[in-house]
Amino acid sequence: MHGVLGVMTALVMTAAPGEEGAAGGTSRSASSSWGRTFLGVAVPLAPGGFALEGEQEWDEGFTATLGLRVSEPSSPRLGLEPGARFYVKGSALEGMWFGPRLELARTWRDVRGRSWDMGGALLAGYSVCLRQGFTVQGALGVGATYRPPLAGFNSWTVTVGHRAQLSVGWSF
Repeated sequence: MHGVLGVMTALVMTAAPGEEGAAGGTSRSASSSWGRTFLGVAVPLAPGGFALEGEQEWDEGFTATLGLRVSEPSSPRLGLEPGARFYVKGSALEGMWFGPRLELARTWRDVRGRSWDMGGALLAGYSVCLRQGFTVQGALGVGATYRPPLAGFNSWTVTVGHRAQLSVGWSF
């Protein structure tokens, strides 16, 4: 739990304070190199845990993301998911986007030990910033996960599947 708080604190500390815009929204100043930040909780639309997510605006159409995923479908799993988003309609943190995401996870299996799983996904989604920074994001996509051989098994596996999640949090 302390590691999760550390990651989220680091994301908050890297965000520069924005100026309040005339329409009540947040915009960054011309002298600031950082934009707005989103912090929230992402829940996959299929069983499999949840993620704490952060998204940092780098310019009007590009953001960097970082997720810390925890799940326990049949065995505990802890993962790190860095990625990028390119906003094709609207501005960063408010509009339609697409982007790649790297997926790294440590899985503990009952009898077979533990493994590092690696993979990636390509997602498309939409972000909506509502009142006072409350933000809702939805994403759909496809991804692949590579799992190395486990004790007693000789082959590695690649699993291709869908990705879908709903995130809620705050932008500031």
